[in-house]
Amino acid sequence: MVELTVLQTSDAFKYSRMLRATSRTAIEYCRRHGFAYESFIGIKRGFHGAQAAFNRIFLLQELVDRGYRGWALYMDADAYIYDLDFDLHAYLADKQDRSAIMATIPGESIPWHINSGVLFFNLGHPQAVALIGEWKRRFMSVSDERLRNLLSVWDHDNDQTMLYEALDQNPALREPVAFVDAMLFNHCQGEFIRQFLNSLDGDIDSRTKTIEGAVTEVLQDTAIAEEGVEERLVGDFYRIIFGRDPDPASKGYSDLLRTDGIVRAAPIVISSLLNSDEYRRKISR
Repeated sequence: MVELTVLQTSDAFKYSRMLRATSRTAIEYCRRHGFAYESFIGIKRGFHGAQAAFNRIFLLQELVDRGYRGWALYMDADAYIYDLDFDLHAYLADKQDRSAIMATIPGESIPWHINSGVLFFNLGHPQAVALIGEWKRRFMSVSDERLRNLLSVWDHDNDQTMLYEALDQNPALREPVAFVDAMLFNHCQGEFIRQFLNSLDGDIDSRTKTIEGAVTEVLQDTAIAEEGVEERLVGDFYRIIFGRDPDPASKGYSDLLRTDGIVRAAPIVISSLLNSDEYRRKISR
């Protein structure tokens, strides 16, 4: 079995709403397939919200420092799991000799001209650990003064350029990396993971709404599969309190649990059943 941890991060303001949406797909995917999930909101090092982009370097390094040697899948806040049934166990099974898996930007002739929005790292591979260390070294060489004046992620000093240069200038770090087609996990129409990039819509509110809609569609089948939880719970209440299965009139209780939430509505439903004429007749026998 493959050991894998999904990582996500964002700043606390501009991208946090987007992260709340996309993390729902990542968490559901991890739940289904037995993977771990971690996220961080804030800025690990820097002074502006855009510098949360560098958080991914620290999240990966922290896994290494904790002794974790499984796979790490990093996803930007604008990336979401499209295929919740994609078999990562099977996909990664024959890639233990690879230090990382990255998607080449469509149209680029250099394979390691990649998008850093979705990345796989095999932390059990020494060259993955070395690559992450080199990536961090390059970022830490940027002075605080420079970071104070670095307002855009599109400046030369950005995480993606640093990773590209680390790969470009170090053949030993580059050689064990698998560079794959972006249509698998780094494209707006990706088969497994989809990323709705800023280049597709520069308006953060509009882009977030688009992503929220896409996430809702992905999770729709999950919601349908989970329909009936409230009915089953009401059925349990009926059998415990009345000693019988629920009747059509119980639908109102199921609807209440669904609209108000189980934690809030369950005590109300139980109280109503315990104060019913049927229950009084039962205990008076």
